Amino acid sequence: MNHQTTFRDIDKPDGLFFKRSLPRRFRQSNVSVAGCGQVGLVLLQTFPDQHFTATYRPGAETEAKRAAILAHKARPLAIDLNSKSSLLRLIALGHRIIWMAPPNSTIQTDNTLKKLILWAATRAKVHNKPAPRISYVSTTGVYGNAQGQWINEYTPLNAQSDRAKRRVHAEQQLRMGLKLGVHVHLLRAPGIYGDNRLPIDRIKNGTPALLPDEDAWSNHIHELDLGRLSRWVNYKGGVFEVLNACDSKPSKMGDYFDLVADAFQLPRPPRYSRAEVKQMVSPMMWSFMSESRRIESMNQRKLGFRLRYPSVADFLAVKS
Repeated sequence: MNHQTTFRDIDKPDGLFFKRSLPRRFRQSNVSVAGCGQVGLVLLQTFPDQHFTATYRPGAETEAKRAAILAHKARPLAIDLNSKSSLLRLIALGHRIIWMAPPNSTIQTDNTLKKLILWAATRAKVHNKPAPRISYVSTTGVYGNAQGQWINEYTPLNAQSDRAKRRVHAEQQLRMGLKLGVHVHLLRAPGIYGDNRLPIDRIKNGTPALLPDEDAWSNHIHELDLGRLSRWVNYKGGVFEVLNACDSKPSKMGDYFDLVADAFQLPRPPRYSRAEVKQMVSPMMWSFMSESRRIESMNQRKLGFRLRYPSVADFLAVKS
């Protein structure tokens, strides 16, 4: 089970994969990935002919992150996204920005994205050029607990955790782009999985899951598909887009763990009641387990995007 995504693909209008180089018009435009983590690196790997600049926060792992970005033939840039000079540099770099950095959790109100929109619009007006198109990776946590009901991009937001509330605040800042002529695309992602993002350790440690009749519904998206979609909507999206970046096959959380356990021939997690599990897992894990929603991505379909992995089961079948 050592499958890795090594193909060179291009997304056609129907979202399928073709092993050929990118069209010239795509190769010429620079795409800046702000906050290049694992999903960002997968994006760089998937489109090797694209001109990428990938930013990362200076710190203890600076050299390792720089080397990883260079390995994918992208331009590494160590900057603090909270500083004015760094934001202005990012705006000046190219035509497109894919923002993957989370809001700053150490301050009460993070207005970084508000500044990004204002300065991008101002620079565009001064230089009489289009402002960069901005795709922002948010979270489906902004919907809060829907009690297992179906929701879509038009469902009112109901963020309950501090983490999700910070994302709502970030989205509100980006909506300023509507008034200022900056194209903005919001991608709300659920649980992200991939080759190295499966709950293997959780399963091996015997971390419990909820009883089936008390379990929470959730969706997922493969890191490859999230990277592809963030780039896809940046090219294909209109002035303002909101997409639920997820698969179309929600499952209960315990069933997801069972599916992974079976694929790797591991014992399935034990099942307990909500009252019992709450005492056995971390507060962060419980915040995920206490929110139940089934997510539909209407706008993803409207744009004609097709997932490489329509479900977790499809991905595990490839790995087997």
